[in-house]
Amino acid sequence: MMRFVLLCSPFVFLSTLTADIPLYFWNNGRFTNFGDQLSYEIVQKIVQKKVKKAEEHTKKKLLAIGSILRVAKDGDIVWGAGVSGKSLDINKYHFTNIDIRAVRGPLTRSFLIKNFGVECPEIYGDPALLFPYLFPEFKKSRTPRYKYIVIPHFSEIHLFRKKRFRRVISPLADWRTVVHAICESEFVISSSLHGIVIAESFGIPARLLRVTENEPLFKYIDYYMGTGREKFTPARSIKEALLLKGEPPVSCDLKKILNAFPYELWSKKEMKRW
Repeated sequence: MMRFVLLCSPFVFLSTLTADIPLYFWNNGRFTNFGDQLSYEIVQKIVQKKVKKAEEHTKKKLLAIGSILRVAKDGDIVWGAGVSGKSLDINKYHFTNIDIRAVRGPLTRSFLIKNFGVECPEIYGDPALLFPYLFPEFKKSRTPRYKYIVIPHFSEIHLFRKKRFRRVISPLADWRTVVHAICESEFVISSSLHGIVIAESFGIPARLLRVTENEPLFKYIDYYMGTGREKFTPARSIKEALLLKGEPPVSCDLKKILNAFPYELWSKKEMKRW
């Protein structure tokens, strides 16, 4: 089980620097995937102020949610980010010294240590698992509107036309819309990783849907291993997902993830007590 109770003791984080660092999260210039947008919203909630956005070339930036470590440069800080299965060629990486506070899972940690010799603590878990704690205004419905919803990866949206699939939620919708839909569901079937992460953060059963090979399995394996599930079973159809139901619950120490956040890199002298 996720140990939300461990987050309840109050503590204050003090900053020693005078300048905030920018946050990098993925977008392709035309749209932002809701899971990537969550990185921005979660970091802003933690530091209690508006966060500057970074570009790939920005020096000294924070990399939080997403499979975005390929864009890391010397001096960057990593909090929860992971490696993409599309970017396993070490020649695509251009750093020798990055500050790692937490990573998505053990596959990412192993990749970084083996190929770059960087220090990487065994603190695992996608920071989006903190969402219900950081955003208490979003609550799991006691009387869900939907038996299930489907959240496809953005590259698979064309396979789930609304006329045929009435319970499909686009991952390109506003992040609030997606989270509300998840909270109103009994079960989430998703090829979007953060459809699964957010559902499981609320204790809502979820199953990975695998209808294409557009996304390598690397990031999903990394996430499941980082949350105490060595094995998982993707569903090849909505029908199969409904038969399999949800994976076992997340087992993850959320306090470690939250404590690993680089609070000292923001200039605000006192942040919210968590």
